[in-house]
Amino acid sequence: MFEMLTGKKMRIEVSQLPPQELNPNFSRYKHWGHRAEARRVWRAAVYYSVFDAKTKAERSGTQFPFEKAKLRWTFIFGVKRKRDADNLIASCKVSQDALVDAGILLSDDTEHLQIGKVDILVDPERAPLTVIEIEEVNNVAG
Repeated sequence: MFEMLTGKKMRIEVSQLPPQELNPNFSRYKHWGHRAEARRVWRAAVYYSVFDAKTKAERSGTQFPFEKAKLRWTFIFGVKRKRDADNLIASCKVSQDALVDAGILLSDDTEHLQIGKVDILVDPERAPLTVIEIEEVNNVAG
């Protein structure tokens, strides 16, 4: 499907990475209570990180929620090793819920949201950091 960008964008920086407990491969070894606490903490971190970016975007005339959007994830680690992008995305499901809760996205279903590029970088000076870039689109490619 053709994707038309509208030019409405925002960038959110969360000063941590998704907790290990949310990684699908790791979480099967932990008690559900540990995973629930990790979800709660990570969702709150994303939710509160949204407000500075949302205020700046609203000052420039951006209106929320984005009806249809494309997400781009950047994960910045302090140490170089093999990383699984699919597991990182899975561990960020609660992040998408937080973006809906904060009024940035209308919904996080496939009709309203497309997952774009995932970058995994190593930068010991900036790590740990998760960057979420959101761009409104007219059509979500399916």
